[in-house]
Amino acid sequence: MGLCQSNRNSRKSFAAKKLHTQSDTNIQNKSKGKETPIRPKTQPTLNTILKDHFSTIKTPIAIGTSKRMIKEALAKTYSVLNQDFGYPNYDNVGIIQHNVTGQVRTAKTILKEDESINDMDQYINNIRENNLVILFILQESSPHFNNAIELFEDFKCYYVIQQYCSGGKLNNLCGKIEEDNAIYIISQILDTLKEIHSLNNYHGNLSIQSFALQDQSNNHYVKLIDIYPVFQVKEKYDVQRNQLNDMKAVGLILFQLITNKPITKQTAEMILKKPKDLQYRHSFWFLLVIQFLEIKNLSIYDNLLQNSNYQKIIKKYQSQYAESIFSKIQVKKASYLQQQIILVMNKMFFQERQNQIQRIFLKNDTNHNGTLQKEELKNALGYEEDIDEIFDQIDIDGNGKIDMNEFIFTSCDRAALLNEFNLNIAFYELQRKGFVITSQFSKYISCDEDKIESEIASKFNSKKLNKQDFIKLMMELL
Repeated sequence: MGLCQSNRNSRKSFAAKKLHTQSDTNIQNKSKGKETPIRPKTQPTLNTILKDHFSTIKTPIAIGTSKRMIKEALAKTYSVLNQDFGYPNYDNVGIIQHNVTGQVRTAKTILKEDESINDMDQYINNIRENNLVILFILQESSPHFNNAIELFEDFKCYYVIQQYCSGGKLNNLCGKIEEDNAIYIISQILDTLKEIHSLNNYHGNLSIQSFALQDQSNNHYVKLIDIYPVFQVKEKYDVQRNQLNDMKAVGLILFQLITNKPITKQTAEMILKKPKDLQYRHSFWFLLVIQFLEIKNLSIYDNLLQNSNYQKIIKKYQSQYAESIFSKIQVKKASYLQQQIILVMNKMFFQERQNQIQRIFLKNDTNHNGTLQKEELKNALGYEEDIDEIFDQIDIDGNGKIDMNEFIFTSCDRAALLNEFNLNIAFYELQRKGFVITSQFSKYISCDEDKIESEIASKFNSKKLNKQDFIKLMMELL
């Protein structure tokens, strides 16, 4: 839904929503729906922080839209939590919270009179159009793009809403992490760049400031947060040179992560001219830095796939992440209906985590048949201990293989998902007129609607599932 759209009037699934711009003139056409049933208390709403540039909303003189209506529409959608993103706010980025779902996001303000952007209309159109590429193509293979969720404008500014990376900026880790961990982070950056380069594009302004940590865990998943340079109009004849510059920037990011030394215009030249004088000249990570800085073509992607030391490091950290999830498998069995509700909720509230799980699944599905055999699961987890027991727990239907839904379901953090707030939101999305409607499930996941309807009828002696029974049913899994 757009920043100024009513949640009641736009009942698209989160997966199906497309980026769009909601202008001031559209607000006057907003119908007056019922109040949304959930209104958690949050920080002051957007329209009350008048000094904050991304929350100041004014009505264009040329139209007769009510200023009060604009403010009310914004207040029903987002609240301001923080006017910056935990670092000097050179990028005009603030932290906001959705008033209904409680999801925390970031809002970037782009002034329409920004002189650094030559063609603002083209710039915004590129954000809108290229975001669909990221959302529907790139994120299928890489979870490291922090795509725009919504785009709003008033007569002075554009406001780009993005996912919030709670782990903070990547540069906070400089000098604080092990060499292998830094290389694992670089592997994710390379995955991101490979997707951009595969579309005959480039970033063009890559630095350590371009990335943030997705969360505060020690898994060190990173996201590309300054996607804006990618959207700018490119000089296509210069693509290859700029792609190589992207790769050189990766080398400098790795150097900075480990040494905590600032990057200047002379850093790359200093490294290449006097590598023998540096104390870490024999370290594997430093050899990678040299390889990035001396790059002549993009064959480095394939070369790293053949590098056993590099692949060993990547595999170690991927296995650690998978093991950290599946070592906490909850053995309490769930019915088909409960499984599908969990899958819907996981997609609603933990989409980023689910993207990571899907990526682990796809990387270990070596024969690409959409299932994992026991040997493939062992490779994903990186150990053999108790693998038979773990496999049987994940293989819910007992057919001797694990499909994607079983893999995702077993990885779900039930304790984090199943609380009253989340269940209220999930019920609201799945219901019509106070009862769960089976057709709503298909907006989020692929499922057997007839099987869901049959279980509801069997459990509750009715084809209708109300809110009270819905919450009680799901709380049984804790």
